[in-house]
Amino acid sequence: MKTLLLASTALLFTAPAVAQAPAVAPASIVPLGRLGDAVRPLAYRLALTIDPTQPRFTGHAEIDTQLARATRTLFLHGNGLGVTRATATVGKRTVAARYTQVDPSGVVRLDLDGELPAGRVTLTFDYDAPFMTGGEGLYRAKVGGEWYAWTQFEPIDARRMFPSFDEPGFKTPFTLTITAPTAQRVFANTPEVAHGTAGGGLTVHKFAPSRPLPTYLVALAVGAFDVVPGDAPANAVRTTALPYRAIATKGQASRLQLAATQGPKILALHEDYFGIPYPFEKLDQIASPEMSGAMENAGLVTYADTLLLLAPDAPASQRRNFGMVVAHELAHQWFGDLVTPKWWTDLWLNESFAEWAGNRVGELWQPGLGTEVGQLAEALAAMDTDSQSVGRPIRQEITRNDQIASAFDSITYQKGGQVLTMVERYLGPDRFRRGVRYHLNRFRYGNADANDFFASMAKGSGDAGIVPVFRSFVEQTGVPVITIRADGAGWRIAQARYRPIGVAAGPAQTWNVPVCARQGVVKSCTLLTAATGTLALKGQGVAVPNADGAGYWRYSLDDAGWQTLMANAATLPAREAMAAADSLWADFAAGNASFARVVASARILVDHRERSATLMLPAAIDGVERFGLSSAAEVGLRRLAAELSLPRLRALGPLDLRTGAYAREESGQSQLRQSLVSYSAYVAKDAALRRQLGDAARALIDGDAGALDPNYRSMALAIAVQDGGVPFMDRLYAALVASTDPLFREQAIRALGAADAAPTVARALALTTDTALQSSERVAILRTLPSHPVGRDAVFARMGQDFDATVANVPAFSRPRLPLLFASFCSADRAAAVDAVFRPKLATLGGGALELDQALGAIRQCAALKAAKGAEIERTLIG
Repeated sequence: MKTLLLASTALLFTAPAVAQAPAVAPASIVPLGRLGDAVRPLAYRLALTIDPTQPRFTGHAEIDTQLARATRTLFLHGNGLGVTRATATVGKRTVAARYTQVDPSGVVRLDLDGELPAGRVTLTFDYDAPFMTGGEGLYRAKVGGEWYAWTQFEPIDARRMFPSFDEPGFKTPFTLTITAPTAQRVFANTPEVAHGTAGGGLTVHKFAPSRPLPTYLVALAVGAFDVVPGDAPANAVRTTALPYRAIATKGQASRLQLAATQGPKILALHEDYFGIPYPFEKLDQIASPEMSGAMENAGLVTYADTLLLLAPDAPASQRRNFGMVVAHELAHQWFGDLVTPKWWTDLWLNESFAEWAGNRVGELWQPGLGTEVGQLAEALAAMDTDSQSVGRPIRQEITRNDQIASAFDSITYQKGGQVLTMVERYLGPDRFRRGVRYHLNRFRYGNADANDFFASMAKGSGDAGIVPVFRSFVEQTGVPVITIRADGAGWRIAQARYRPIGVAAGPAQTWNVPVCARQGVVKSCTLLTAATGTLALKGQGVAVPNADGAGYWRYSLDDAGWQTLMANAATLPAREAMAAADSLWADFAAGNASFARVVASARILVDHRERSATLMLPAAIDGVERFGLSSAAEVGLRRLAAELSLPRLRALGPLDLRTGAYAREESGQSQLRQSLVSYSAYVAKDAALRRQLGDAARALIDGDAGALDPNYRSMALAIAVQDGGVPFMDRLYAALVASTDPLFREQAIRALGAADAAPTVARALALTTDTALQSSERVAILRTLPSHPVGRDAVFARMGQDFDATVANVPAFSRPRLPLLFASFCSADRAAAVDAVFRPKLATLGGGALELDQALGAIRQCAALKAAKGAEIERTLIG
């Protein structure tokens, strides 16, 4: 599963209806984590009647199981299901059973009227259940006057559609039969093998049994879909052509062309790397307006509309997201689908590898889109999370259902992906790939845990020494910081846990850190396993730490070292320049480097050719606005922002916002211009530029389709909301409701959420309950508002006034993330207020203790940095 909104704390509001209230049962006898070994599923046969125009669906489920011992009671999963009949059959004997949901997470106790012996038992259930209205379980949405249904089950929402043993360690074949309105199309994990008339305007669709799957990868879709076939021909790895389709809601076929033509190419790149053919019978890629990211369902991968539906003039950012996310989800077909973790503790074996492999293939697919630098930017942001007082390792033991959602975070995805990049570079790509291939072949269609993977990598790569490197990063919380001091022709180096101001010292930690530096074209490396060591440098010229930005570590230099390195920063390769900027800011935040050194280095890096390197330090500097600067310092911050962006922007030539103005321009320069425009308008607040953007946005809404290129549409609409107030918001809302363009709708929603004054924030908050919008759109507004102080205060006030009503509409998977919406506060009293609102409500959230502590840590860390460095920052900005 890939969500582009993890860093922004995406929330999916729905209105779940529960068919029967969970019964109260003694906690000591209810398995709130793994179910145990008393019963194991062997196969599922599901028959569902799905009419998306109705509020509920019906189901008949048969589960072949193996009982380890005789029993009268079984535990399994089901959430909100109205079970009318449950039985257990052994041979010719059928025993009635009572089905009771005993925990809100979906734990069910099945009490049998007679004892079942050990051995083969078939469990049978008849039931109905509500459709969900957001991206969880079996959900429905109305699009363009038509009703549709899709599924989203990861991590524990398959239990909302059928009784099940809803754990990743249970992989079985699934056979689906779906009865739906005749006019609608039906898709599932496997090819359809038969269909027939059911009467009453319904058709029965029968699908082939699946390969062994965990419950969370089962998928279906029903609706009046457009289907565009693609071409996935045989290749050197896969000897036969693969049935391939791109699917979306009615009227979107023209936007499926990129998915239809490029998806097979991305798939072939993965097949070439893994050396294993795509492991399922067919591949459908389907879009849904209610998804916030994408999901790797075997044979039926689901994406948010804007990830799969692209116009011919789609902006580079949308094409980059398409490549990154499609590559991520297709990488999962091997890491996650072919080989599945035994339990959620090893979720990283899915997501870290899909992140790494997806970014690798995304860069191969279209190098000019910046996937590689985008991956590093996300990894560096994950280091900020990993540096806090409270955190979690990549591999964290999960014992309860309410801990699972917390594992889907930047530590699992971005930290894990960067650690894999570091290990691959250290081990060498050929040996690393041999280890990966050995592991996938060893456990194909089965399950594996971390120990299995480590053993596979040791044997497959031929280097058992890689296991301690993996373990030191996978099993520990925190980011290593390497202190570097010149020592003749080499370096003296020392490692410790990086701790910024506001994070208290803790026990000493060490890692097995591959430390690499570059001089010219020569790379020098050592494996630092103790607290101190040396690195012999073998090249000529300035030595650049963290060669190619491949390491998951930061570095600290003395001021002379920073001056020497940053003097050449504008000429460094992009990833090395980004790693240098990140480490310099981190050194400042730890109380070492001066703010003046940061500003001086930012002035040098503005001349870098890569946009991420150009604006990394300016963006960090802008973050000090959270401190509550004096008016003089605020003026100085705007002046500095203008100096760091406007000259470079003007050097690129006059800005032309009309559609296609830069269609023939090199992609890197085009994206640099877009980033500079955004920074100049939002941070420097250049009046002329904001006026130009606002005028173009108003012309677009007035009907001039060519007035505003899609690359600039999101920022221009947001500026127009901020400067045009409620009257423009109302015009934008009308255009949004009338539009069938997923990208325009997403951009308009973001713009409405960019409101930054009391009247516009109030209008935006009113839209969060407007049913003319999709539920995902209402949530996106609520999620975006806290990015500005007025919006953050307003959303927090709403949470304080009506917490239970708000949380009741948030899906279980997203509830624990709610506290992180307010992590950008910056005072002790605000930390206390956030704690007072959320701490008593953790049971309502179904988790969230980690996220709350992380939010509080971020707030207090900001306050501590302000106290320690605020005066220095003020002096530097005022000049």
